[in-house]
Amino acid sequence: MRNDFAVHIVDDDPGVRESMKTLVRGADYPAFCYPSASAFLDRCDSATGCALIDLRLQDMDGIALQKELIARQIPLDIVMMSAYGDIEHAVEAMRLGAVDFLEKPFDPDYLIKQLYELSRASNTNERRQREARQRAALIDTLTPREKQVLSGIVDGQANKQVAADLGISARTVETHRVHIMQKLQADSLAHLVRIWLAAAALQETAPEQ
Repeated sequence: MRNDFAVHIVDDDPGVRESMKTLVRGADYPAFCYPSASAFLDRCDSATGCALIDLRLQDMDGIALQKELIARQIPLDIVMMSAYGDIEHAVEAMRLGAVDFLEKPFDPDYLIKQLYELSRASNTNERRQREARQRAALIDTLTPREKQVLSGIVDGQANKQVAADLGISARTVETHRVHIMQKLQADSLAHLVRIWLAAAALQETAPEQ
């Protein structure tokens, strides 16, 4: 069994979980099943590999779960699944770094091919780009004011300069800065700037709608 690449199946339908587990283990990958988003979040801190997530989970929809995994910096490839083809959600999932959006019922051979490619892609540019999208997606968790403060910070402005531009106190800017660091899981100013630059680069390279 390929123990270095696990597959985590998050679906509230027990029949789907069992059939997918059988399929995945039959292809020689470890498979773990979770009946809800909360059940997965309780155990995901050390999870690696790939997560197959149903879009319409009862306790938390798949997109919300994907955002929570990003916020926690869980290094998983995400494949979103849905029995209800939804272009809007597919685009959102992919924008957040999902590797695919599968409409149920899907071709079992296609899924196994995807897992095989993902298990071999640990150092490719494609994976690095997905990780950049996930980091950039953390920007969406900020309030409008926090985004303004962050923009000033990455431009190299001191707190007093940011405060003067926004018409707020330097202490308020510092409070926002602390919250920004926490939300973006940044452990230094350099890390904060890298996240911001990743978001800017993705906006520049995104195709026009």
